[in-house]
Amino acid sequence: MEVLKIIAEIVVPILAVVIAGIWTFFKLFHKFKTKFLFITNCQILHKAIWKDIVAYYDIHQNGEMDHAFRPLVLLPHSLKKYTSIKNGQKAVLECTNSLNENKLKVLAEVYWIPETVVKEGKEVKFEPWNTINHPVFSLVLRRYFGIERPMYQDAEEVNDTENWTKVNHHKIHLDPLNKSINGDFLQWAVSNRYTFRYFNPSEGEKGGYETEPTQNNFVEYCGLSIVFRTHSLLSVEND
Repeated sequence: MEVLKIIAEIVVPILAVVIAGIWTFFKLFHKFKTKFLFITNCQILHKAIWKDIVAYYDIHQNGEMDHAFRPLVLLPHSLKKYTSIKNGQKAVLECTNSLNENKLKVLAEVYWIPETVVKEGKEVKFEPWNTINHPVFSLVLRRYFGIERPMYQDAEEVNDTENWTKVNHHKIHLDPLNKSINGDFLQWAVSNRYTFRYFNPSEGEKGGYETEPTQNNFVEYCGLSIVFRTHSLLSVEND
């Protein structure tokens, strides 16, 4: 009994300190080695690109609007040199904008937009999505980070022009989750902390950006401040 008492009073605390030291070492080493991707622009996740991504990777869906309410990020192939995230893995997204009182963090599922695919035995470009050069965010992520907010049919017009701007978007590739206007368009509000423009994947960046929505133009938000890193057991989210 005396031996057990000595073990309890001396050996166990020492062992706890050793384990804590080892954990701290590996955690710091992991944090040092982790690749960070700094996201300054993002595009919206819409039905057209999601349909092709689902078919390519055979992704399980929970209903037709699953891609809107699921924390999803699509990454262009051009960013592979900046992160070690694997297809289908979870990543930590952290908003570092100084205007937020608290840092916002969320876990999101990640899929890569392939540069090429094999069709009829030939390798061809994954058109038109191979022209996308910025991450693509699902609706729930855009709302969580305060990039945009909905405006419904019975809502008042946005009068807070100091903080919000109305944006119109053609509804052909979107779910009816925002206010409908003029028959063919949906409308929501975007935070004035960011700017936005319209990008046509079929034209690519060589076609330039536009200021007006069309059937094949998709909103791209600019001026974000979001850190992207791979999620793991060694990631402690309250750092």
